[in-house]
Amino acid sequence: MKRTTTFALALCLCSAASAASVSYKLNDAIKKNLVTVQFKGAKADTSFKGEVSSHYGPCIAMEIASNSTDALNLELEYGYQLLPSDTSVQNMMVTQNLMVNLAPKQKKNYRLYAMCIEASDGSPKEDMKFVLLKRSTGNLLGIAEFLNKKKYQGNAAQDAVWCISDNRDLHSITSADTALMYDLRRCVAKLKGMPDSSIYASLSSGSSAPARTYSTYYTYSGSLSYNVSRSAKVLIALFDESNKMKTVYVNNENQRPGEYTYNYQLSSDEMQGKKHFLRMFRDGRLEEEITILPRD
Repeated sequence: MKRTTTFALALCLCSAASAASVSYKLNDAIKKNLVTVQFKGAKADTSFKGEVSSHYGPCIAMEIASNSTDALNLELEYGYQLLPSDTSVQNMMVTQNLMVNLAPKQKKNYRLYAMCIEASDGSPKEDMKFVLLKRSTGNLLGIAEFLNKKKYQGNAAQDAVWCISDNRDLHSITSADTALMYDLRRCVAKLKGMPDSSIYASLSSGSSAPARTYSTYYTYSGSLSYNVSRSAKVLIALFDESNKMKTVYVNNENQRPGEYTYNYQLSSDEMQGKKHFLRMFRDGRLEEEITILPRD
């Protein structure tokens, strides 16, 4: 009886030891060489349901491998910056916390929500390498905190980040979802010490920062109408001149028979002075296309 009790106790202790884990901030774990991490521009993911671009949304891929014999619980907090290997490409900022759980010596892959903090530079390319820098401070950390809390990770949220990082006009924050738009404008106005009334005023003439290769901030809007004769999976996405998918708006959504209209709105930053195409695919086949031309 005594031997059985001793064995059971030893088994319990062994199980408790195997279940033990340690927690770190990801930055600290990297410094302690507990993990090896690679950050890259993410490849297009058609399974993702939500707004995504090369410079916002889950646009950074992270491969992380444990070097530890312990199980690790890691946290990458919003606000940390990522530096690209190419200086002509935008620095990025993490806009949503990520929790990572690794068994001893385990390797995993994740996608990070991040946004550009240098509007005048180019968008990250697939597989372009990044390194993790220090955490943002001041208003930049403030807007990251707001986006993380609200789960705002689309184009309008990117506009809000540029209002802080590049001093864009408050009214460059636009969205068909006016509640979201005014929420973002209100946050930026508060961070910059602007009166609440300013969020409803019209765009100030000449006040927006230049966007990459052109001097005026524009928005491009329109609608794509189509008919679904039978239930089908519908994909609506934006493509550039080189036929690269940049942004997915409707991600293989099951739609019933009927008439549909999709209202789109693009910024001059997305256009980059080049021709774009908004395309609708039904069950993988191209059905509708709109050509969007840049303004002179």
